[in-house]
Amino acid sequence: MTDPETLAAQLEQERLRNEQLERTVRALNDSVQELEAFAREVSHDLKAPLAGILGYAQLLENMDFGPARPAEFDDFVHEIGRGTSLMSRLIDDVLAYSTARGAVLHLTDVELTAVLADVAAEWAGDVSRPAPRITWDDLPAVRGDDLMLRRVIDNLIGNAVKYVRPGEAARVHVSADVIPAAEGHEGFVRVEVTDQGIGIPEGQHEAIFGELHRAHPAYPGTGLGLTICRRIVRRLGGEIGADPDFTGGARIWLTLPVARTMILR
Repeated sequence: MTDPETLAAQLEQERLRNEQLERTVRALNDSVQELEAFAREVSHDLKAPLAGILGYAQLLENMDFGPARPAEFDDFVHEIGRGTSLMSRLIDDVLAYSTARGAVLHLTDVELTAVLADVAAEWAGDVSRPAPRITWDDLPAVRGDDLMLRRVIDNLIGNAVKYVRPGEAARVHVSADVIPAAEGHEGFVRVEVTDQGIGIPEGQHEAIFGELHRAHPAYPGTGLGLTICRRIVRRLGGEIGADPDFTGGARIWLTLPVARTMILR
């Protein structure tokens, strides 16, 4: 049997270890917040000069140099614009990654069909690739933050459009089902984004949601898109994953709380 003095010493050591652990956790949280704040500031600072470069590239493209215009001029200006647009999108990813964890949520009922229509129209207007065929069912409304959900849908559609074989037009379909209410929750909507692209390598269906993971390094990107999606979806009370049994492309699913208007019906 442990004597009182030994027991008291053990308890004191445990208390000191707990205090040290709490200090370490606080320090780590402070470091994460500082890094995220730094990423936000740098992202904002980089956007302005990039916009200027892109603007001047567009001016050059529209200028009439007459016979003095070199044959390679249009190609060079196009590459400047393409590279600048890509860099701008990468910065957007870094900014979204740094804000997805702690940004204030503005919860409301969101019409997924309207969000998807807007996102699909934007991707259809990208003339740098074959026009994608994006279709969807009549999607139910969900409870969430409109801007954050647009980021999620844009990332998922963007991946489906991007990860195709060279010269191939993407084919994407979005469907959804309402999961009935059960004990502990009022109901969810399960959304599935299915494409017929190059698919997800075997064994990487969970890893693709990790930070900076790139399943297809030959394709441009930061490896943050699906990480951002998972951060946002989990903050909204849902989950997201990839179907490992789907063949012929990729299928990403996510669950989101059902809209209040549907609960009240």
